[in-house]
Amino acid sequence: MQPEEPFAAPAPSFAAPLDMLHACHDKVRRFAGWLDALPAWLEQHGCNDGAVSAAQGILRYFDIAGPLHHDDEERDLFPLLLARDPSLADEIAALKAEHRAFAGLWAQLKPQLEAVAARQSATLDAALAHAFAGRYREHAAREEGGVFAQAAVLLSAAELAAIGEPMQARRRA
Repeated sequence: MQPEEPFAAPAPSFAAPLDMLHACHDKVRRFAGWLDALPAWLEQHGCNDGAVSAAQGILRYFDIAGPLHHDDEERDLFPLLLARDPSLADEIAALKAEHRAFAGLWAQLKPQLEAVAARQSATLDAALAHAFAGRYREHAAREEGGVFAQAAVLLSAAELAAIGEPMQARRRA
């Protein structure tokens, strides 16, 4: 495995919202991996500094960035895609339903992660953690191969730039 080269390419920006959405999915995969590994780590090492740090990172991503990402899709990308291609309605409805399902799973998982982050617990429901992480990875792949690919074909550069503005503003709020 080669080390990351942070200077090899510019970071995605809101001027290229599809690149930004893909970058969010890269983070989903990274934090889902951490979440998959955390229950076994806790069992083997207890609630040490590494576990606390991982729990904090997972919490930050899925509690703050994840919902913002869903808003980017549901408020900006999906309506524009539906206006261009109404045949995407079923696919988009299924993705939105998955977003709601993630919120339900997260409501169960978050208190456990908060307890780890606060060093109050050294346990995490492994089945729940694996289900959340696995479903999120599958969801990201489905979006990338589906609606993101469609957006790249159907939407103009101007339309994409226009949805980048509210995405950026959402993070400033």
